[in-house]
Amino acid sequence: MRSSKWLLPVRALLAYQVLLLLLRRVEGEESHCTSVAGMVKLLDLEARLIDNLEDYAAELEKKLETVRRSINSLRLENDRARGSTEEYLSNPLNAFSLIRRMNRDWIIWQLYMDDPVGIAQVERIQELREHMPTHTDVEEAVTALDRIQSTYGLNVSDIAQGLLNGKQYNVSLTVLDTYAMAQILFDQKNYLAAASWIYQSAVLMEVYTLAAPLQISKNEVRMVYTETLLKLNQNADALKVVNIALADNPQDIKLLLKKSEIETMIRTGTNNAAAAKGQAKGGTTAYQMGCRGQFPPSADGKLYCLYNRTTSAFLMLAPLKMELVGLDPYMVLYHDVLSAKEIKELQGMATPGLTRATVFQASSGRNEVVKTRTSKVAWFPDSYNPLTVRLNARIADMTGFNLYGSEMLQLMNYGLGGHYDQHYDFFNTINSNLTAMSGDRIATVLFYLTDVEQGGATVFPNIRKAVFPQRGSVIMWYNLQDNGQTDNKTLHAACPVIVGSKWVCNKWIREREQIFSRPCLKKPI
Repeated sequence: MRSSKWLLPVRALLAYQVLLLLLRRVEGEESHCTSVAGMVKLLDLEARLIDNLEDYAAELEKKLETVRRSINSLRLENDRARGSTEEYLSNPLNAFSLIRRMNRDWIIWQLYMDDPVGIAQVERIQELREHMPTHTDVEEAVTALDRIQSTYGLNVSDIAQGLLNGKQYNVSLTVLDTYAMAQILFDQKNYLAAASWIYQSAVLMEVYTLAAPLQISKNEVRMVYTETLLKLNQNADALKVVNIALADNPQDIKLLLKKSEIETMIRTGTNNAAAAKGQAKGGTTAYQMGCRGQFPPSADGKLYCLYNRTTSAFLMLAPLKMELVGLDPYMVLYHDVLSAKEIKELQGMATPGLTRATVFQASSGRNEVVKTRTSKVAWFPDSYNPLTVRLNARIADMTGFNLYGSEMLQLMNYGLGGHYDQHYDFFNTINSNLTAMSGDRIATVLFYLTDVEQGGATVFPNIRKAVFPQRGSVIMWYNLQDNGQTDNKTLHAACPVIVGSKWVCNKWIREREQIFSRPCLKKPI
């Protein structure tokens, strides 16, 4: 039989273990939100957790049923005794049974009530916790949603209600969602964005009530809102929030102290030095305009569409639909290049091996994970299988380039708010390990494997051009000028995905083997 003294340490230990698991970051674990394909397994994991919670409920119901069944029999005996107390107690058998019950049965009931329910289910959550998102994952998800909001100029209230860039979806955020956004943005010192999200939390709390054990108090939300407004030097508005909170809790010491503090700040004209970090930035950038589809149509009358039959001999038999996008730098868009079967095979190849994308850092001389690129990638050699062989042959037909010495095919899947900030594809380094063997990246070939419902455009801000993903199409551009120098007009970016799963495949073609394909260099490299 368990003693009650033993039960308390067990509960404390379980709580401590759960807390450790909640705070622990599993070393080397991939980010969950940087790829839609990578997030699929989270739904399966959540289903297992729900099943586990259902098992916990069954254990509780089983214990409750035992208690309720015993209450009926215990109540029946007690009522019988109290109905004729003297007669009942004068019988030695009843007297003995009462003494025995009071001495032993209720001790057993005490232990039964104190016995924790669901230890197996708690342990199961502990086992699954290693595969669940960490606090770092939540921070990345918050940053991604904030990136969508700022890049596309969306209202926080619209996002919370499922209205994304003018399109209404059958989904909305809860108070817990908006509150988490506010808390993390506040911790990141992004006070302006945090203020919008915490205000939305306050609005939602007036309409919806959270059920236990996930409830949060209105005062908690109001206090965070107050601190956020103070960081923005909006002291008068912060005082209004505190007064609203005091109307519900006039004797709250913390609120009264905060009110006094703010009134002193207003009276003395005290401002918060950190406020500058949370202020709004300037107007819309060229990058944001491109992502929003606000670039004007090209005025270059030389651009046109045609069937390309000349780049290779094979195209005389199977020409490709080519759209000339730009001449400086040279940029073309090919349509209907990939079949549905090929796209499905490429996605199937990549999904098991997707890992977080990295960017080469000249300062460290190695590839590193950076916040400016959020996607997952998989690499495949040219001769990996018949499909990669065909794909490389198709690239050669489209570009007229020799692919010997070029980089492997890179398949990418973007996740929540997935993007790649403004960058160049060329290395712009001489005699380094990156370019010594095969030269710099003369051209980029980018396949779009999927349509993207909203967002995800490839934007060239310096030349005011944007290409939106079309399933099966390919965009190709030159990164180097005719004289072999880098072309700064090729600055480009992958805009954040709003809704959809963006899959792309790219090939970076190196310059060294193009001496006969493009022999127009004016000086040696």
